Amino acid sequence: MSSTLRNIAVLILWLMGLSVYAKEQIVLDGQLNDKAWQSVSATTAFFEVVPATHTKYQDKVESRIMTTEKGVYVGIINWQKIGERKKQFNLQDGFIQADFNRIYLDFSGDGSGAYLFVVGLGGGVQDAVLTPQLTTDDDWDGDWQTSYYEAADYWSSETFIPWHTVSFYNKKNLRDASEIGVSVQLYQLSNNHLYASHKQTTANANFFLAMPKVKAIIPEDHQITLVPYITRQQDVINNTGLNDIGFDLTYKPDHHQKLSVAVNPDFGQVDSDEVDLNYSAVETRRSDKRPFFTQDINVFNVQSLQDTTLIHTRRIGASSDDATRLTTPIDAAVRFVQQTEQLQLGAFAVKEDTLENDAGKSFYALRGKYRHESWQTGLLLTHTERPFIARNARSVAWDSQYQSGTWSMQSTLMHSDISHRQASQQGNGMSFKLGYQFSANTQFESSYLRLDEQFDVSDLGYIKRNNWRNWQGEFSHAINFDSASITRIKQKVSMSYESNDEGIKLPAQRQYSANVMLNSGAELSAALTHNSSGWQDNVGYDSARFHQPDTWGTRVFYRSSYVGKFSWAASYQYDQEGLNGIAQQFALDLTFMPHELWTININNFYRKGDGWLIANAHNQLTQYDRAYFVNENKITGRLTDNLELSFYLQWAVLEAKSEQVFSIDEQALIELANLDTSFEDKRLVSQIKLRYRLGAFSDIYLVYGRGATQIDTMQQQSVASTSWLRSVEQLWQTPHEERITLKFRYGF
Repeated sequence: MSSTLRNIAVLILWLMGLSVYAKEQIVLDGQLNDKAWQSVSATTAFFEVVPATHTKYQDKVESRIMTTEKGVYVGIINWQKIGERKKQFNLQDGFIQADFNRIYLDFSGDGSGAYLFVVGLGGGVQDAVLTPQLTTDDDWDGDWQTSYYEAADYWSSETFIPWHTVSFYNKKNLRDASEIGVSVQLYQLSNNHLYASHKQTTANANFFLAMPKVKAIIPEDHQITLVPYITRQQDVINNTGLNDIGFDLTYKPDHHQKLSVAVNPDFGQVDSDEVDLNYSAVETRRSDKRPFFTQDINVFNVQSLQDTTLIHTRRIGASSDDATRLTTPIDAAVRFVQQTEQLQLGAFAVKEDTLENDAGKSFYALRGKYRHESWQTGLLLTHTERPFIARNARSVAWDSQYQSGTWSMQSTLMHSDISHRQASQQGNGMSFKLGYQFSANTQFESSYLRLDEQFDVSDLGYIKRNNWRNWQGEFSHAINFDSASITRIKQKVSMSYESNDEGIKLPAQRQYSANVMLNSGAELSAALTHNSSGWQDNVGYDSARFHQPDTWGTRVFYRSSYVGKFSWAASYQYDQEGLNGIAQQFALDLTFMPHELWTININNFYRKGDGWLIANAHNQLTQYDRAYFVNENKITGRLTDNLELSFYLQWAVLEAKSEQVFSIDEQALIELANLDTSFEDKRLVSQIKLRYRLGAFSDIYLVYGRGATQIDTMQQQSVASTSWLRSVEQLWQTPHEERITLKFRYGF
């Protein structure tokens, strides 16, 4: 389109009162005093959505939305006086213990999804991608900027989100300007109330569809982004070093198309995973902050129940198939995404290093999705090649979704096909979820998941188990109060029924819970849980099933107000466990904020009981008297405007005294005499990290990490003979891992 026609269209839109390109320069200082802001109308009507009273306020928040050729500016004034607001610095994507603004932005304006940008008073920021199913992926990191400003009677924030931050479809006809959805919120820390520019939260099925719309002319534009990185990692224990270099390259011919290529990509994480003492047969699911996988992940998202997914990106670059490496280098990765008004297409391919014996893997995925108003449907295909073990795995999923103001529906049909050496295995799965919202405070959900015994997507995806039927129902109702003490009481009743695919009943849970929100900002909750009796067939080691009795449990929780320089939370749980055991569980979280730039977190968890059941071998089960303690310590702060320091130390001690050992028979448990399977498991992970922020996707990291693991089999009388503090000292003095990492990346 010629520049003359473009200018005419801009003039027409300006005469119509629609948002168009701002010509004046915007200085991102949080003050909203630039001349360009003066011509933008303000939204002053905000609604209380937590608690969901929907009370309309004109004196809480004032927001302005402005579009330019480069992107979207969001200016927010929060009318909170000094003494009524909380200011505290928080690391990127960390918990924000301060007043903050949330910005939801639907670039396409059609309700197909959105992105979340959070600006905290004091410098904390968060970003996330929201799927059409209203689930949140916090791993996504975007290219955006923000700043805040404080005055006596208010604080304000300015946020700039470039058009090129994400891929999206927009109308090209300037006579029919595009619409983008923008929702603004203020979280008021003093009482945990939430005020929004429309009467919905993500608890509403039609949240995206009902988002306020802003007219905008989005320019046709192309962009090339190059993010090279250099890493030097020194293994202190083995006195060896590793140098790595690579880059991520992104090319966008226009907003609706995006090609991403990575050569020896930056798949090294500088942050350590938390300690994980998992002795169950259910794998722990980890998050993924690697840049290549966090971009455009919403295009490939297929939402099924109980964390079932065909793409779990932590599989890629994980341990090699010959078991010689905990992580496998990746040679190259490529991804392409294209979106139209009703169709989304995406594909990616990743190839790991073949190593010396062809132990690397290759991963492929293809996604197509069709959308029409409040309904959408799509197909996902994956393929994984594992030549070292002669295994190829394929999967396909067909998912559909419907949303309205009261109803929501999600369904997924899945199929897996695995060829392993001379064998072949095919399996099926399906899930269905239905929700109905009676009012803003009352809703019901029901869901069903079925995975047959042959279903397996673990080569690239994630499942808790197969051979499973899981039904869940949940009804919740909130009552809002206008009193000096209580703000809201929310009650929830949930129940489930589980069986394997042959219909044999498994233990299932029923629960009643009540949550009380206090006007002081504190929170109190209690829950009563009943686990029905049933057959346990997933204890591990391919063991036979055994029958578990029903159990009861109760839990109470209290959290203080977040304001001030100190806050705390505590919980107590008393429950039956195992065959005939009793357990007590305590948790205490302490947060100290000696300065607005520094935060100290000390979290403690302790569980003691005599009915912990785990499998030690095929058809062998032990009931333990065990004590489990986890201590986690974090210190985070900002040394200068761009230099951040964080310290992390977590240690865990598991002491398990063998009480009874059984052989597992489908009809009964047979106790084995004179067999002791007692053990101790002690682990430690620590990290000191300096991060200098140069800009979006541009950082310098200096990280020191240290970790240790000690697992000992011993006689029952020897368990707990060493004090916990002495154990931590031993772990620190005998590390299994000690590394220093220097990493530099810069986005062009």
